[in-house]
Amino acid sequence: MDLAGPFAGFITTVTIVATLLYMNGHFRQQKYGLVPNNTEDNGGLDPNGPDVQFILYKRNSSPFNLVLHDQTKFDESRFNKSSPTKIIIHGFLSGIREEVFTLNKDAFLKKADYNVIGMDWSALCEFEYLSAMRGAQIASQYLAEMIEWLVMQDVSLTDIHLIGHSLGAHVAGMAGSKLTSGKVSRITGLDPALPGYYERGPQVKLDPGDAELVDVVHTYMKILGYAQPLGHIDFYANGGRYQPGCPDIYDIWKIGESLHCNHARSYQYFAESILNPKAFRCRRCSSVEEALGENCFEDTDIYMGEPSTYRNGLYFFRTRNSPPFSPPP
Repeated sequence: MDLAGPFAGFITTVTIVATLLYMNGHFRQQKYGLVPNNTEDNGGLDPNGPDVQFILYKRNSSPFNLVLHDQTKFDESRFNKSSPTKIIIHGFLSGIREEVFTLNKDAFLKKADYNVIGMDWSALCEFEYLSAMRGAQIASQYLAEMIEWLVMQDVSLTDIHLIGHSLGAHVAGMAGSKLTSGKVSRITGLDPALPGYYERGPQVKLDPGDAELVDVVHTYMKILGYAQPLGHIDFYANGGRYQPGCPDIYDIWKIGESLHCNHARSYQYFAESILNPKAFRCRRCSSVEEALGENCFEDTDIYMGEPSTYRNGLYFFRTRNSPPFSPPP
């Protein structure tokens, strides 16, 4: 079955991007209570800084702007070379002051004193989608340079984990493929963007060669998210197409809210898995079609988000309609 042909992909891109551009500001801030871009708390961002900025978060510390190749700044930061580093990359029309970053950052810091870096490339993806796709390539170069620079600071690639949502998943993948010092230990793609990427090659989108481990969570495939497997292990939440508790896409008055809700569930589920490694027990699937039809019946001891349990393949898990999303035991 063809999950997304070229024509369907084109129509999807035009329709969805137009809707997102029109409704983005209203439903994100009003419905979900996210921090508006004009907030006085800039989260460590320099308003006069480069198009891509990396903000370091640690427990009990103010955000710190890591400036690429600035040794003095790095030495002044509280970056702990012996702690794992999590780099979170937002998607189209987003930034690190929004839930895609804050939810996962807070979860990581509640679990341990990681080096959590918010990669803000909002200046490159705040307009129309085709420009954002070009911006993603630029952002991936910045990210690759930052990773190489961290390696020069004796940060081990085995301690670096990239987490990218939507278009940010492809930024992570492209950066991973650009590295010359080796591969990062893990890239997590959270509902990687479909529009504009369906027939593109592995050098410009997330693929299994970009890290030692690539795990992917699909929540809105065929609409905003990619359907085909992009990692060593791919998870299809509730079948991967629609998420329980989200407004119906066919309700014309709630299209924008539905788009956001289904697409956002990927990072919401992942944040929950950080604090509860056994939140989402999975069943193995033999194909994407089987996952889509919720016809996966092989029980496993694999849990989404917990790599110590992983075995390569396709997997299905169910959730509740609202937080906490993990189903009862």
